[in-house]
Amino acid sequence: MARKLRYFKEQMSKAGFTPMVKTDAKSDISLDDLEVKLGDLEAELIEINANSEKLQRGYNELVEYKLVLQKAGEFFKAAQTSAVAQHREAASDQGPEESLETSLLTDQESKTDQGKQVKLGLLAGLVPKAKAIAFERILFRATRGNVFLKQAALVEAVGDPSSGEKVNDIFILGLQTSRADPSSTNL
Repeated sequence: MARKLRYFKEQMSKAGFTPMVKTDAKSDISLDDLEVKLGDLEAELIEINANSEKLQRGYNELVEYKLVLQKAGEFFKAAQTSAVAQHREAASDQGPEESLETSLLTDQESKTDQGKQVKLGLLAGLVPKAKAIAFERILFRATRGNVFLKQAALVEAVGDPSSGEKVNDIFILGLQTSRADPSSTNL
């Protein structure tokens, strides 16, 4: 019973509650009933703590997904804006004769073998700031330099669902794959 009382005291102090001493005790409660009641409350408290940890992990995962999607959207929006600007600049630089040659080249390119097309796999996620450089080096070595990596810092750090450490860098990487499924790449 002393162990259960210490456990309750620890959990109350962890939650920010101070245990109160009550001098007005009822004399009709037996120690056996009190021990059974404490056992039931301990089981409930353990279950509540496990559920709280599971909810916190789920919340952190959802926040991570949300941040990855937001930053990936920003990366792709910036890339699309840049590509549109380059396309407009290239179109304005061409003369009337050059546009005829360009259309012939695009017809020829469209007739190329479908097996020779490059398939691009994209991965996105979060990495701790302290491990970002090591992560970049590992990717470069594992892919033999055949990787496009874009990183950005987050405004506020997010807890990693699996380890609990604070993560504050987001990455998006693109690699050439032999399959269409980016999850099948071996890094």
